[in-house]
Amino acid sequence: MHFAINTNSLRKSLNIKQIIQVCLDAGVHGVEWGLGSLENAAAEAKEMAAASRDAGLQVLSFINGGKLWDTEGIRRWSEAVASAGGKMLRVAHPWYAYNFDESRRQPETFPELMKKTRDGLVKLMDVGREFGVRYVLETHRASTFASPMAVPAMMQDLNPAFCGVIYDPANTFLEGFIRPRGAVELLGPFLAYLHVKNLVITQEQGADGKMVVDMQKRLLDQGAIDYEEVMFALKLCKFDGWYSFEEMIAAPDPEKTVAEVRHGIKHLQACYAAAPDALHEPFLTFNL
Repeated sequence: MHFAINTNSLRKSLNIKQIIQVCLDAGVHGVEWGLGSLENAAAEAKEMAAASRDAGLQVLSFINGGKLWDTEGIRRWSEAVASAGGKMLRVAHPWYAYNFDESRRQPETFPELMKKTRDGLVKLMDVGREFGVRYVLETHRASTFASPMAVPAMMQDLNPAFCGVIYDPANTFLEGFIRPRGAVELLGPFLAYLHVKNLVITQEQGADGKMVVDMQKRLLDQGAIDYEEVMFALKLCKFDGWYSFEEMIAAPDPEKTVAEVRHGIKHLQACYAAAPDALHEPFLTFNL
């Protein structure tokens, strides 16, 4: 198992050197670096890559790249990342609607946004070949990739060397949920790595009398996501890749973040050890 830290929740308060120290103290093997503006991306990427290399850490990916349908914009992001030796770039997928208010003000239909996603990814295949970069999208609510079902709909015949998906089980619990085994089977060779975090669903009555459904972050072993089931899915599909800790509760406090990630690593390792690595007989016969 290979562990990394996503830096988005750290970058607002900690500099690159401090983040590297957090990673070393937490015992992870890599960093998922969040870039700022496009104008500064090349310089930032080079500084991040050099700091990671000097510390013996791997750059898992660079994130916060441009909109996937903006081919020329992605070309500039790719050039910046490739100049630092980067091989993976998270790009933004079309946004649909986070809630009812956004849905009633969204002028584009979901099929239209699916087409925009598909057309953008097709164009990026040549850019990926040119720069040696794989473009990854996260399973994220309110977007065209909220569900792993987006892969057969929009990626199926594309080259997984140049496009992939960050599977976030907690995000899909909020929208686009499929049991982890089904999710991993659908993602197949497009599974790039995982984002790991946990949450619980909350419900309360709003001022207008409607029920408001939201979430609260929890430690990795205290939320709705059963990571033993996730590990079972990954074992069946022979996944041996990266787990990146995202949206830590304690961030950006360095000491508390280190403790939280260490706690999370132990939990993931325990879940992996406990998860079965094969199907259990007697098999169920729902579909006969």
